[in-house]
Amino acid sequence: MSSQSLAGKSALVTGATSGIGEATAYALADAGAQVLVVGRRSDLGEQVVSNIHKAGGTASFYAADMHSSDDINSMVETAVSLFGKLDIAFNNAGIFDRMNDFHTYSDDSWDDMLAVNLTGVFRCMRAELTAMLTSGGGVIINNASTVSHRGSHRAGPAYVAAKHGVLGLTKQAAIQYVQHNIRVNAVSPGPTETPVAAPLVSQGPEAVALALSQLNPTGKFISPSAIAQAVVYLASDAASMVNGSEIVLDGGQLALL
Repeated sequence: MSSQSLAGKSALVTGATSGIGEATAYALADAGAQVLVVGRRSDLGEQVVSNIHKAGGTASFYAADMHSSDDINSMVETAVSLFGKLDIAFNNAGIFDRMNDFHTYSDDSWDDMLAVNLTGVFRCMRAELTAMLTSGGGVIINNASTVSHRGSHRAGPAYVAAKHGVLGLTKQAAIQYVQHNIRVNAVSPGPTETPVAAPLVSQGPEAVALALSQLNPTGKFISPSAIAQAVVYLASDAASMVNGSEIVLDGGQLALL
């Protein structure tokens, strides 16, 4: 059996109805895991589940809003109820805002962004860690970003602050829970071909090429499937000594700094 096989494992993926989360749900299922697909839109989530079933995998959908602590706790309880335990969690759900000046940034925008992108991740981790402590271990992977290491000309202050915070949560939990057979890591994508990139893509290939040439040396979008494969690796026994770490997938973007 491959060291990256996830046969017999159970996983949940938040924000799994499109983009990176959807690709990761497929990749985890392909590696043999049973997957709880989590998102807000039932129609999209059920389609992801259907696609996994057609490929011979096992999956279920759970509708949850990352603003809600009750939804998050119920999400983890559902995973344990369905699969008997929770082995793997990919905390991917997030919202994005475009560049806004600090001096005009509203309290509501700040609160909403952090509620999902930072507090939501904390609440997910809290519930996941509780379940994993009960079952004897597991792996948590958080979706951070290259803006965890820098400022941004494209994202607002709350988004950048939240992503810095996600790396902090990752490292702190990794230290606290390693003796309980729980590993916690992060992936940090650069510019990725997801629905968030749609406004740029709509400007045409020349605008895309120019923007990407400024963002990373490859001049290309990172594919969601590449990020998904990094998550599979981190979730697997092949990464048994990887803890409190981060895989950056950015085509060399941070190397330019």
